[in-house]
Amino acid sequence: MDSSPALLLLLALGLCCPGIHGSQAEKRFMQYRTIRYLQLGAQLDLTCHISGEDTGVIWVHQHNVETFKFIVFISPLSGTTFEGNQKTSRHFEARKEDVSYHLVVKSFTQQDEGSYFCIKYINKQLYFSPGQPAFL
Repeated sequence: MDSSPALLLLLALGLCCPGIHGSQAEKRFMQYRTIRYLQLGAQLDLTCHISGEDTGVIWVHQHNVETFKFIVFISPLSGTTFEGNQKTSRHFEARKEDVSYHLVVKSFTQQDEGSYFCIKYINKQLYFSPGQPAFL
């Protein structure tokens, strides 16, 4: 299991807090689900639109049904924190622009196939985007 602080926070919130869902009003903060088919080595740019309180977002990747992997926490105050508490990544880029959070996979590989989720935490609730699937 990953030991990064952002993932541990996500897991702790999920275990402690009963409101892990999204109301109709909060579900609007995410981009709609679109299947993307890419070429090996292509760049993938995903966007998460938010509304309401901006506390930052977490991007996770689901490679198969059983596995979620933390990619990055993007905070409007402290910037990005990638796996291993790193500020940068060789494989990913992350940024905030106005009310949108972006995740870029620099060079898409077979290990990157699956669904990507943007998650935000507001008022003791976690809000998950619909999965954004990407495949070769």
